[in-house]
Amino acid sequence: MCGQAPPARCPAGSHGGAPAGHRRGAGSSGPPGASTDPAQHNGPAAVSVYFRPQETGASVDGLPLLQASLRGRTLSGVKLPLPAGCTGVVLEQKGGGDAGEGDRWAASAAFSHMHHWNHDAAPLKGDGLRRCFEWAELAAGVHAPVNPAAVAAAAAAAPRQQAAAG
Repeated sequence: MCGQAPPARCPAGSHGGAPAGHRRGAGSSGPPGASTDPAQHNGPAAVSVYFRPQETGASVDGLPLLQASLRGRTLSGVKLPLPAGCTGVVLEQKGGGDAGEGDRWAASAAFSHMHHWNHDAAPLKGDGLRRCFEWAELAAGVHAPVNPAAVAAAAAAAPRQQAAAG
């Protein structure tokens, strides 16, 4: 490595022009990002230096559309709120306990929204991540307590609705 501090670029030839602190795999050739070798880096990354989402002024399904570029590809995204009653957590491994206990995890941060990105196309309601969010509402309805009076009223109304439709 060249020893320069991030986010400086290393001199040509030192390791392919990758950011300081980043070492490309042996045998790599071509520009950074073109290599099939995995990056050998374990540490913080200056993400905000390279990844800068901007609002486009457009909206998708009522959410402001964001646009960014990553490794030369355009990304389109939206900021999605988590379903009502849900909180996201970032888990951190805290090491194993006694034998057979398995690993221990602890929440190190919480969040109430996440960003959904697609390459070259805006994220839509039919995308997998957005459809997963619908399951939280469905699960809440399925597991909600049942009111016997409401069930009886719905059962009594069903024959009247069928007769009116026929």
